[in-house]
Amino acid sequence: MKLLLAHAYAIADDPREQELMRPFPPLGLQYLAAFLEGEHEVAIWDPTFGSRAEWSSVLDRERPDVVGFYGHTITRPFVKTMVAEAKGRGVRVVAGGPDPVQYLAEYLGMGVDAVVIGEGEHSFAELLREPDWTPARLATVNGVAFLRADGTVGKAPARALIKKLDELPHPRRGRRDMDAYFAAWRARHGQTAMSLTTSRGCPYHCTWCSKQVYGDTFRRRDPDAVIDEMQSVMAQFAPDQLWFVDDMFTINRKWVHRFCTRVVERGARVPFYVIGRPETLDLPLVEAMREAGCYRMYVSAESGAQHVLDAMRKESTVEDIERGAGLLRQAGIELGVFTMLGYPGEEKADILATRDLLRRMLPEVTLLSVAHPMKGTAFHTLVEEKITGQAAGRLLFEMRHSAELYDVAQRMIWADQDLRRTLSSARLGPTTPASVVSVLRAMARYPYWRARFALAE
Repeated sequence: MKLLLAHAYAIADDPREQELMRPFPPLGLQYLAAFLEGEHEVAIWDPTFGSRAEWSSVLDRERPDVVGFYGHTITRPFVKTMVAEAKGRGVRVVAGGPDPVQYLAEYLGMGVDAVVIGEGEHSFAELLREPDWTPARLATVNGVAFLRADGTVGKAPARALIKKLDELPHPRRGRRDMDAYFAAWRARHGQTAMSLTTSRGCPYHCTWCSKQVYGDTFRRRDPDAVIDEMQSVMAQFAPDQLWFVDDMFTINRKWVHRFCTRVVERGARVPFYVIGRPETLDLPLVEAMREAGCYRMYVSAESGAQHVLDAMRKESTVEDIERGAGLLRQAGIELGVFTMLGYPGEEKADILATRDLLRRMLPEVTLLSVAHPMKGTAFHTLVEEKITGQAAGRLLFEMRHSAELYDVAQRMIWADQDLRRTLSSARLGPTTPASVVSVLRAMARYPYWRARFALAE
């Protein structure tokens, strides 16, 4: 059988990623392709740097028997037309990922034959072995949803998650697939990066986090298996750095110590960065990570107001966040921080508390987002009656303040961070006309946005 796996994501439609420009290929589809290609002919279509307008010609060229879409909030508005084009050619269509699971009726209603719920490898493989995709037969394929004859949504029994992740083949990566990604990274950052994962799942219960694929489980690969993949990636592609996409890299300190020790013992040290929980850190751990090559950790701070963290069920404190940041600094690891504005219960004073927290931490990278609920999360349940519509696939809800205020708040925090970094650099470097101008500009921007924030409601 000929299978075409489609990402349906174009960076041109994602202003946030255009600002960051840290794109990676769809790792989930690469895992799926590697798992299925022993039985089937598998192609991946990734329009990240292209255009979805190419879809018709891709279908004509590949002539697949089945198309598999990976769906998330940004791509949902575009998938309907792409599904219709595939169905118009008599192609069967499957969808997977977090978004289709929450919008089963919508995806199935647009013509998708089956939605894979949870991990895709074994469910998709069994589905492709099934010649008859009638509702009666689909009901026997664990882990899929489908439309019954009466138009209602049916679900087969859930499929058990994969216990031993190391039994999965390495993701199918191709040299040509990486060219556009490497070019984008070099143009913006002067270096390249590739992604790997050491685990699946997260045991924490942050209210805004979607867990439609892996649930609340946490499963981890063997450290040496991860290092084998690292060495394979470095030998084939030679990226300047690696990004471990795990939801939380530092959950199991014993595993992290073992991994770092084996990296050093095997001479596999390469620059990498991760996401970690601040309360999981101690000095021996971060020093071991630095020795193994970790140069930056992103900390999920979210807010400088404790009552907002508590409402999010973060299970961490503002003191934890600051302490974790201090440990990373002590070990010589750069700090990245995720923050969220607009969560229910947050007031203007809490936004200023987040600004003040960032002032004290002064991270190398500050990533800001405005809260939006995803179906299937506790956050969505909390604001379900206040949802007002959608924009770019994301749900909008009646927030405490106007959209303008949150836009101004983001600009204020960015300007504040820029001012402090600029002043810090000026103190350390020589005084030149250019450095004086940059300081003056930074000093002007922050008061402007601070004043705008004070007036906004």
